[in-house]
Amino acid sequence: MKNIIFSLFIVLVTFSSCQWKTTKNALKHGENLKSAIESFDGNRQKLSAGIVNSLEGVSVALAKEDQDLPKISKDFEKEWTGIQNRYDKLKKDFNRVGSSSEDYFNKLDELSNNITNDDLRKQELAKNKQLRVKWESTYNEASVNIDKVTKVLQEGNDFHMVLVASSIRQKLEQNTDELQRISEQAKVLLRDLEAFSKAGRELVEG
Repeated sequence: MKNIIFSLFIVLVTFSSCQWKTTKNALKHGENLKSAIESFDGNRQKLSAGIVNSLEGVSVALAKEDQDLPKISKDFEKEWTGIQNRYDKLKKDFNRVGSSSEDYFNKLDELSNNITNDDLRKQELAKNKQLRVKWESTYNEASVNIDKVTKVLQEGNDFHMVLVASSIRQKLEQNTDELQRISEQAKVLLRDLEAFSKAGRELVEG
């Protein structure tokens, strides 16, 4: 009798332990997905603010009459590099959300499939399917928006190349002005030297 009671106790403990592991495992999948979404959303906000602030800042700088294109270009490049890093982090988070959500739905289906009552099991699987359809629609929409951000960043990179080229042209224009100034100085010096030579010849010949 004691052996039977002891065996039943072991079975109950083992069963309770398995149930706790199942609960803990399921909750872990939910927490992983929640964490991935929160990280993605945080980086999305930072990236959005960074892009808007950077483009607005360079627009204001370019609108000034005494614009310094080389400085504007350097400042923009520094900010845009930070934005690119945030974008890479956002993409990484987005991929993690996709992976975590797939694990999450697989766990939901696994739990539902373990239900012995046929009607109840079908109801739970139907709920899972409905939720998955809704989630995939939202996820695909986010994917489209990320592609749009990618396009904005590509256009920003092109703009930066134009800005750098403009900086170089501005510098060349400044160099051209400087060369013209030097040329004028050279003409004056040559005239002075010519006058000096003439005076020297007159002195010798005189």
